[in-house]
Amino acid sequence: MRFLMAIVDALVGFVQRNPLTVLVILLLALGAPALLKGIATVVFYLIFGFLLAGVLLLLLFGWRVRTMQRRMEQQMNEQFGRDDNRNSSARGGFRSSWGRSSRAHREGEVRVYKTSDAPEKRVANDVGDYVEFEETREQDGD
Repeated sequence: MRFLMAIVDALVGFVQRNPLTVLVILLLALGAPALLKGIATVVFYLIFGFLLAGVLLLLLFGWRVRTMQRRMEQQMNEQFGRDDNRNSSARGGFRSSWGRSSRAHREGEVRVYKTSDAPEKRVANDVGDYVEFEETREQDGD
C-alpha cells in the first residue's frame, strides 16, 4: 500500500512542479490522440535505441579487450620464447629463453654480461675532495 501511495505522491508532485507540461499532454490526449501516440512511439524508440546502442558498445568493448589480450599474450610468447607444446610447471606463466639455456651450462658456472653501454665514470677526476675521517667510540657513563 505504501508503494502505491509513493507513486501517487510522485505523480502529484510532478503535476505541481510542471503544470504547463501536464496541460499540453492532456490537450494532446484529448484533441489529437494519434499525435500523442506518435510522440510516445518516438520516445519509446529513442529510449530503446539508446539501450541497444549501450549494449552494442559494451559488446564491442569486450571484444576489443579480448582481442588486445590475445595480441599481448602472443607478443609476450614471442618475446620470451614460450613453447606452447610443452607443459609448463607454472601454468599461465612465461618460460623465458634464459631458463632453458641455463640447463645446458654446468652447475656452478657463472657468466657475466654487460647490460648497458654507460661510461664507467660519470664525473671528472678533479671534481670533489677526499676527506679523511676516523671512527671513534664514545663510552657511556663518563
